[in-house]
Amino acid sequence: MKIAIIGCGWLGLPLAKELLKNDHFIYGSTTSINKFEELKVASIQPFLYDGFENKKITIPANEIDCLIISFPPSKSFDYPVQIEQLIQQFPVTCKIIFTSSTSVYQDVEGEIDELGSVKINHPVFLAEEKLNQSNRSVTILRLAGLIGDKRHPILFLSGKNIDHGNLVVNLVHQLDVIAAVRCLIEKQIWKKTYNLCYNEHPKKGDYYLGKATEFGLLPPSVQFSKLIGKSIDGNLIERELGFQYAHRI
Repeated sequence: MKIAIIGCGWLGLPLAKELLKNDHFIYGSTTSINKFEELKVASIQPFLYDGFENKKITIPANEIDCLIISFPPSKSFDYPVQIEQLIQQFPVTCKIIFTSSTSVYQDVEGEIDELGSVKINHPVFLAEEKLNQSNRSVTILRLAGLIGDKRHPILFLSGKNIDHGNLVVNLVHQLDVIAAVRCLIEKQIWKKTYNLCYNEHPKKGDYYLGKATEFGLLPPSVQFSKLIGKSIDGNLIERELGFQYAHRI
C-alpha cells in the first residue's frame, strides 16, 4: 500500500519505520525541511505540512491508499477545521486511521468504554465528527496517555504535587499503538472506534511513587482523596481483532 502519515514525530516516525517492514511505501509529513534528511535515511518520502503556510498536500494524494493522522490539537490553528481541510485533499477511496484521545470522555467515576459519554465540544471529538461525517472509511483509535521511548509522565511529575492519588492510571505503550495500527491495516478494519489502553489501572499515587524509585528520581508529593476517576476499557480491540497488549505500563 501507499500510506501517508501526517505527523512523523514521536509516534509517527517509529510507526512509519514499522510499516516499511511490511513493504508499504510511506510518505511522511514534517513541519520542518530540516527533518527531510532523517526521513529520507529511513526510506520515508518526506513532505512539508503544518496546516499554516504549508497546508496543501504536495504528494500524489490521489495515489494514497491509507492516510494516518497523527498530530495533536496543540499543533493546529483550529483542529476540526484543519482535519476537514486535510482529508478533502485525498480521494474518497483513501482509508483513514485517526489517532484520537481518551481525553474526549467525560470525567466520570468508574469504567468507560467506546460507548461512554464524551465532551461534545472537545476539539478532538469535533475532529472525529468531521471524519465520521465525511462518508469515508475511517477507523478511530482513542489513545490513553502515551509512554515509551524517553517518554513517561514521571519525568514531569518528579518532585511535584499530585492531587487525588487514588485516581487510576490510564496509559498505553507507544509500541502497542504501533502494533494496533499495523493490525488495522493488515486486517483492513474500517469504520470502527477502539480505545487503546493497557488493562491494568493502578492508583496514580502508588504508581508514580513506584516509578520515581524505578527511574531514580525525586518522588512526587501525593495527596489522596476518595475519587477514583475514569478507568478506560481498552479490551474491545482484543475481543474483536485478537489484538494483544504486549508492553506493560
